[in-house]
Amino acid sequence: MKMNNKTERGQAIVMIAIAIVGLIGFTALAIDGGNAFSDRRNAQNAADTAALSAALAKVRNNDWNAIGQTLASSNGYNNDSISNTVNLYNPPIDGTYAGNNEYIQVIIVSHVDTFFASIVGVEQLTNTVEAVARAKPAITEPMVYGNAMVSLAPTECQAYYVHGTAATEVTGGGVFVNSNGDECNNPNDGVFEQQGSASLLAVDGGITSVGDAVVQNPSLLDPYPPTEGATAMPYPPEFAMPEPDCGTTNSTQSGSTLTPGNVAASWLRNDVFLEPGTYCISGDLVLNASNTLEGHDVTLYFVDGGLHINGAGEFLLDAPDSGEFAGLLIFLPMDNDEIVILNGNATSEFEGSILAPASEIQINGTGNTDGYSSQVIGYTIDLIGTADTYIHYEDSTNYDATVPPRIELAH
Repeated sequence: MKMNNKTERGQAIVMIAIAIVGLIGFTALAIDGGNAFSDRRNAQNAADTAALSAALAKVRNNDWNAIGQTLASSNGYNNDSISNTVNLYNPPIDGTYAGNNEYIQVIIVSHVDTFFASIVGVEQLTNTVEAVARAKPAITEPMVYGNAMVSLAPTECQAYYVHGTAATEVTGGGVFVNSNGDECNNPNDGVFEQQGSASLLAVDGGITSVGDAVVQNPSLLDPYPPTEGATAMPYPPEFAMPEPDCGTTNSTQSGSTLTPGNVAASWLRNDVFLEPGTYCISGDLVLNASNTLEGHDVTLYFVDGGLHINGAGEFLLDAPDSGEFAGLLIFLPMDNDEIVILNGNATSEFEGSILAPASEIQINGTGNTDGYSSQVIGYTIDLIGTADTYIHYEDSTNYDATVPPRIELAH
């Protein structure tokens, strides 16, 4: 019996020793592993912050490497080559964006000293993390990819509506309809819609829409069918809107001639000649058959009213050739959703961009093959009437907008 007791006691000691070793192992795993996991999370946050800060510095033409290193250091990774190393690369040296100069890569290697694992010879655990950020600089480019006619509405039905009896010919760029059709409750309606005997020719850039197109008479559409399922643009648009500012300068009148500045819409009625410059117009401008409006190198900025041009009058307007608003003829800002109605006659000519991102633009035609040398961008576009419409877009005579710099984590 005593022999058995001694044997059992011996076995118990061995089992306890094994259990102690196991407990120590679990403790080592919990403490050292937890420290390593915490360090990895901190290092990733530091890499993300450093990458974004470096990207912002790059688009501002500052020292992106120094700023990235500073942000990493402020988050505990000081590139001392002992406990950690921090390297920034532009372009990235590997991965999806390798060689792409728009991206900055941050790689942090961090060494974590162990407490218990050192008993078995593991003195350190190492974490390697990376972050990649995009640093796309601001660029000035044609609005909406150089399409000649654009409806920006994100959800509207009949966002681009072709009806009446007129023929519309669009050259130099295509037609783009941004709506996804969420507001189309009738299955017979589309975001792009053609009805009746109205025709649309847009062979240079085609007809592209995000949502569904409904065409009553395919023979009157070229190309047919429209391209559906395009990627939607953000609304409001990403490009920076113009910011005309007439300050305290008021327009003055001498006979039928006006100088640039702040002006009431009523001053532009009857027979008016506009000297070159920017006109900040307050109120609704309605031009009738008896009116003549001529202006060269002008920008018409509608502060709070709309524009209604009736047929039979004579309207000869072109945008500035140079300067901040080169190519911008008619502009209604985002906070002005008043309607724009353009209904000239065979002697009317408009050259320059017509930009009204929150407004319905209704075009009734001019019957003049030189009627619109324009890019037409509105919330919705309505082509109606009996007079044929010719819209020819050239980037050189239209407004190019600035797309702000873009800073974003790539992964």
